[in-house]
Amino acid sequence: MKDKLLNSGFGIGNIVFIAAIIVALPLRIYQYVAGILEPGTGFYLTNDWSIYVLYAVIICTIIASVTIGLTKKKSLDFSYKAEKSPLLGAFAALSAAGLIIDVISSLPALNSANGFIANSSSSGLPSYYILLAQVAFAFISAMFFVILAITSFAGKTSGADYRILSLAPVFWSILRMVSRFMRTISYVRVSELLFEMVMLMFMIMFFMAFAQCNAKVNEAECKWKVAAYGIPAAFMALLCSAPRIILLITGSADLIYSQSSVEFADFGIALFIIAVVLTKVITKSEETEVEEIAEETQKVSEETTVSIEE
Repeated sequence: MKDKLLNSGFGIGNIVFIAAIIVALPLRIYQYVAGILEPGTGFYLTNDWSIYVLYAVIICTIIASVTIGLTKKKSLDFSYKAEKSPLLGAFAALSAAGLIIDVISSLPALNSANGFIANSSSSGLPSYYILLAQVAFAFISAMFFVILAITSFAGKTSGADYRILSLAPVFWSILRMVSRFMRTISYVRVSELLFEMVMLMFMIMFFMAFAQCNAKVNEAECKWKVAAYGIPAAFMALLCSAPRIILLITGSADLIYSQSSVEFADFGIALFIIAVVLTKVITKSEETEVEEIAEETQKVSEETTVSIEE
């Protein structure tokens, strides 16, 4: 297993991700259980050692991932092969299920906001429409993951045929970030909110790079970003979702910050991103490198010819 992770496209970056998760998840669960986090406000109650260690792990993981991506920029490729991928299919299906659950759980809040606006002249209208758009794009994103799951199991397409739909998770993530920016609370002191903002930032960049690769729009400059941004996005998504799910299962949901509910979609998407990095991010073959060099040489030659003629 270790050899497979090391020999895959992103190589050592996958090992960094696993090591970071092994350290970070127990630390975060410890912070909840030890009462370091105040559930009502989300603020830290004590100046505990685990806070510094967790932030150090997060910063090092992000820096390592982006650095590895930059150093492997010319050697990383994106696979367009139409082949069966049970791993990608299973996690795409899990992401779709998580999104549907989150859509259903958002309906009461949406209905409540609609009733509140209908009975008052409140300025809550922008928040309502942002939530409405967020739910709509969550549903469209779920459909994209369903289609991707079916095609991954069947092996009939690489997913490039659904390039427009692949943008839905980008808009969904942007709307989620906007809704969090509208909260009048400290982003630094509330760790859950800070972690979610970092997660969404990398999710936006990952899904944008993924969409560009699928659509083959400037994909040469985006292939390395799929892994370099995907690893931090998956890491932060697991850090935000896994501890909450564990607390929910163990009957300790009251320890979770009141404005950060359990969002199952983040857990599924984290696993989906990992599957993309393991199955879609590959190392360029010598033949591909030769073809790219030939294309660049031809392009330079054509530009030189045009310049001479002018």
